[in-house]
Amino acid sequence: MEYAKGLLSRAKELAVQTAQEIQARAANASLVAAGMPVDAAPGSRGASPGVDSPSGGSRDVSGGRSISGAGASSSGRLGPGPGASTSMTGGIQSEDVRLARFQAELRGSTINLHALKRLAFHGIPDKGNLRATVWKLLLGYLPLAPEDWARHCAARRTQYHVFCDELIVDPKRQPDPISFGGLGALRVGDGGGSGGGPEPAGAAAAESPLEASSSGAGAGAGGSSLGPLALATEGSGGVPVDDHPLSLAQTSRWCTYFKDSEVMVQVERDVMRTHPDMHFFTGDSPEAEAHREDMKRALFMYAKLNPGLRYIQGMNELIAPLYYLFKTDTQDPLSSQYAEADAFWCFMELISDFRDHFCAQLDNAQSGIKATIRRLMLVLQHYDKELWHHMEVVHKVDPQFYAFRWMTLLLSQEFAFPDTLRIWDTILSDPHGRMDCLMRICTAMILHVRPILMRGDFSVILKTLQRYPPVDVNVLLTKAAAMPPCTEILAASV
Repeated sequence: MEYAKGLLSRAKELAVQTAQEIQARAANASLVAAGMPVDAAPGSRGASPGVDSPSGGSRDVSGGRSISGAGASSSGRLGPGPGASTSMTGGIQSEDVRLARFQAELRGSTINLHALKRLAFHGIPDKGNLRATVWKLLLGYLPLAPEDWARHCAARRTQYHVFCDELIVDPKRQPDPISFGGLGALRVGDGGGSGGGPEPAGAAAAESPLEASSSGAGAGAGGSSLGPLALATEGSGGVPVDDHPLSLAQTSRWCTYFKDSEVMVQVERDVMRTHPDMHFFTGDSPEAEAHREDMKRALFMYAKLNPGLRYIQGMNELIAPLYYLFKTDTQDPLSSQYAEADAFWCFMELISDFRDHFCAQLDNAQSGIKATIRRLMLVLQHYDKELWHHMEVVHKVDPQFYAFRWMTLLLSQEFAFPDTLRIWDTILSDPHGRMDCLMRICTAMILHVRPILMRGDFSVILKTLQRYPPVDVNVLLTKAAAMPPCTEILAASV
């Protein structure tokens, strides 16, 4: 109850802070409108020489090493060097100009999502720390009315913590007898309250039979006052007769606990390997350990809420960029504190477009990963049939050897971390859909290294595509942007 009160109190504080921030932005807009000078000196972003392949070399992001033009700002955040951002249409604008355009879009009483997508498609400036907010909008986590952000975020964050309280089983903790293994002290979306949102903790707690029992009012021997839904117990310990560490009953909390432990072991193993070159995720520091714990819990909750799919290896690579951005966000005062909850909901939305790629039972279905890779090869044939024939027919290179990882992990393992963020800017904002955009980028990647592939044999082709050579990702994104939607190409090839 106290925890829920604290959340509501912090939500009110966030609403006040958000209003103050909007007023400050409006004041800045007035200065710009009054003719304040803007640094419009053009710059360029290019590939840095001497950078190891992301797959085969070190990516010391936290050390400020320049990768594809990405450096470290004075605050230690990653991104392009201060000065320039290259548009995919070929024009060059200063980062200050682009930042002002993003700020103008975010200042309105209602966000124009279409205009925001057009801007984000060409990359979100690191300066101003807007990427976290823009991604939340692109993924549908934030409503389009900024005045609703505080209330909406408070509700979703509370809902996530309710899920954690209900679904993370501790068999040694005394359960609520009326909702054993089910709803706990809070109920979410059960039709109560306005809009099906989370009810205040106090309301649910007041109705809890456990509360009534512990108060001693009307409690009979053996806890008979708990009603007909209470589980059979023995003694005064409140432990169900059939619930013990060796129980195989489906309703046993111990049985659920051991099954969950198997999932958590798999999640923990993958999270420990997440971006080993970044101190944010790796190391023995309390901060890194806390970051890993947050990610493990978020992925475990996804597995619990999606029992048909559960956790699949590689999902940690998809939640990592989201969690990193939200944890290091300075725009939202509560974003860092609730990065775990925000990353969980955004991860749910992101993976909704690609979840069939993780399901082995759907590998051969139309929406499965094998069918997606076949469509990728059809698009490649459309642009360069000679290259496709050289790779797949002459040298028998199975595209699953490289494209499987590209498609399932959204290229997060092929490039340096700041380049991955840049690529995701485009994927999340593409007007033709995230999957279509990903296929065009993958096609551009293959075409970009055509000279190497055409001269190579099986081993050269495979090594090149599995350990993609250093490149300015803006070059790839420019090629992908110039391509028509893959759906049109595939429709014409049928």
